[in-house]
Amino acid sequence: MRLRRLVGLALSLLPVLAPSSASSQGTKDQARLIFTVSGGVVLGRDLWSVDKQSVQFITPTDTLALERRIRSNIAIGFGATYFPGDNLGLAAEGFLLGLGFEDSCRVVFSSGSADLVAACQDIQGNTKSASAVGLSVGPVLRFSSQSLFSPYLRANVGLVFSNQSSIRTIGTFPTPDGPSDLIVYDDDHESRVEPMLGLGAGFTAQIAPGYQLRWEVRDNITGVQTVTGPSPVARVIPPHEVSYQHLFSFTIGFDVVLERKRGRRY
Repeated sequence: MRLRRLVGLALSLLPVLAPSSASSQGTKDQARLIFTVSGGVVLGRDLWSVDKQSVQFITPTDTLALERRIRSNIAIGFGATYFPGDNLGLAAEGFLLGLGFEDSCRVVFSSGSADLVAACQDIQGNTKSASAVGLSVGPVLRFSSQSLFSPYLRANVGLVFSNQSSIRTIGTFPTPDGPSDLIVYDDDHESRVEPMLGLGAGFTAQIAPGYQLRWEVRDNITGVQTVTGPSPVARVIPPHEVSYQHLFSFTIGFDVVLERKRGRRY
């Protein structure tokens, strides 16, 4: 008789206990509107080289071998991403690529001019800083959006704005009247705007309500003006064209989540 009373009491409490148990489970939310600040490094690479560039210092013509590479640089990014649904979103970003350069010079043939040697030595190891910024927009595809760790893929297209010529090459040599410039290659543009494409992969990790950390590796395929061969004489604009350089970046970001979509309760 007592057992029947206990069973009846348990059955009468079951509708009350079931919702209470469900409400005690964690709610899995989805980030929808995210603002990101990131920092890291962009790896450098070789840009162009010319084996024999004639320089009319004195007769017979002297010849230089020249190389230019893109230096590794600090990467800084600011972006925003909006997810109207669970997985596919749209991101807009400003990304500092740098695009600084480092030059190499070697005298291939010298007629004995000390000025030529001094100008080449000035070019050798010379570095140029730059502030190339990419502005881009593109889709983001994330997975496991309600999990603590959420991997994602992204693609973005845009433009790179650079303030340093990737063509102009100048060496300085001393004269009795002061330093003088040997302009090996000239350029009629100090700054340029070129297209870019970014392909990236990474993941986010929630560290607190409304905050995430982000890790990403990306191939920044960037248009850069490149010298394609020697010019007949120095002090002119050499043959050149836009080449698309693969500049790989590794960044760590901090996300502020301003809007969240409440997930289901389990």
